[in-house]
This record gives sequence, C-alpha cells and structure tokens, in this order.
Amino acid sequence: MTSDTIQNKYARSGVSSLPGSWKKRLELTRDQSFLDGQRDIFDILARQKDDPDTWQQSMGETVDFLEHARVMLKNAEKNIFEQDKRLKALENASGIDPLTGLLNRKGFSKALIREISRTNRAYNDGGLLVIFNLENFSTIQKEQGEEASILAVKLVARALENEIRDMDLAAHTQDDEFVLLFTDTDMGKALSRLQDMALRLNRLSLIWNKTEIRISLSLGLKSYQQGAKAEQIFQDANQDLQRNRKGPVDTKSA
Repeated sequence: MTSDTIQNKYARSGVSSLPGSWKKRLELTRDQSFLDGQRDIFDILARQKDDPDTWQQSMGETVDFLEHARVMLKNAEKNIFEQDKRLKALENASGIDPLTGLLNRKGFSKALIREISRTNRAYNDGGLLVIFNLENFSTIQKEQGEEASILAVKLVARALENEIRDMDLAAHTQDDEFVLLFTDTDMGKALSRLQDMALRLNRLSLIWNKTEIRISLSLGLKSYQQGAKAEQIFQDANQDLQRNRKGPVDTKSA
C-alpha cells in the first residue's frame, strides 16, 4: 500500500548514521499505526502528498474554522459579561441583595428616607436605626474559605429576619455589615428588644468542616424623632459602631 511505501522510505532514509535506539524508533510498521481501521496516519499523509491542492484547501478550511470558533467564543464571553452587568443593575435597581434576600444599601437608603419623612410629617413617633458588623467575617474567610464566610452572612441574615416585625426593615449593606430599622416604636421597648436580640445573635454558630464557627457581632445605634435627617442618623449610628468595636456594647447610648 501507499502507506507501506512511505513507512519503508521514512524508515530507510538517512538512518545509517543514527544511533541504534533512533533507528528502532523510525522503523514504523502498520502494527504501530496511530489510527484504528484500514486507513492510518500514513495513508492520510500519502493522499495529501499526492494532492497538494487538497492539502492546502484542507489546511485553509481548518484555519478558517478555528478563527471562526475564536470569534464566536470571544462574542460569547462578551455577551455573558454584558448579561452579568445587566443582572447586577437590575438587582441594584430592585433594592434587593441577591445573596441574602434582604434590602441592599440602595434599597435601605430609600426606605430610611421614606420612614424619616413619615416621622417628620408626624405619621409615626420615630424609630431606631441599628448597624451590625460581623466582626470575624475576614477571619472566617481567611481561615475557612469563601463559602464558609457566605454561610455566616446568610446565617446572620436569617436570624435578623426572624427577630424583626413585619413593619421593621433589615438590610445587608456590605460584606460584613447589616442594618436594622425599628419603625414607629417606643424607645424603651425598642432598646429592650435590641438587648435580647444582641445576646441571641452573638450566640449564633455554624458547623463547617467539623469545626464550630462562632459568630461575633458588634453594633452601633441611633434613635430618631421629628426633625431628623436620614444621612445624619446613619452617620451617628456608624460612629457609635466604631466606638463599640473598641469596647463593650452599650445600648443606652441611643
């Protein structure tokens, strides 16, 4: 066969001066074919050798196909990127944090402005804003991994949802930050609820890789009444949080 001729020619040409081990490597037979069946790689090469135009055409078609595939892949990656951007924009516009299902920062900011406006129009008696920080978020992420830190965030989110009334608001505003808004509430009752809540939240833990991960939270708070401004309330609560992160939480500072 043609392939036998090529193999023999290949095995004979220029091998006299080669080491014995190389000669042995070049002594190829059909029993050492690269493809199964009647046509092996030598048959294919022989056919292409006899018809160089076909060979060039085949190579050209292959190059065209690969270029087309590259362009399609690049376009697909671009489409995925654009879809991700649109999804994030929609999530942000909806005001919902996709990880926890709570309000995101934008959604909470709108809700806070709305509630402050109601208070300033004397539709309610004011409220209490509380910022929680997941103190060991970075430690969990570093020592246990990203998935464990996400589970910790989800655990806190579910706990907050279970603690608040339907009229209250809860948000996940940053990786390690949560915000609660107790609306239209008596300050004495709100602070009593908050003390009990803080104790329960700091008893939270999850099991990860047979290890118990304790949840550590700090909080800052600020009450508001008529005449309050949303931006100032949030700023005051953040300042209280920073003070409390350096020492024990004092819920009487509202």
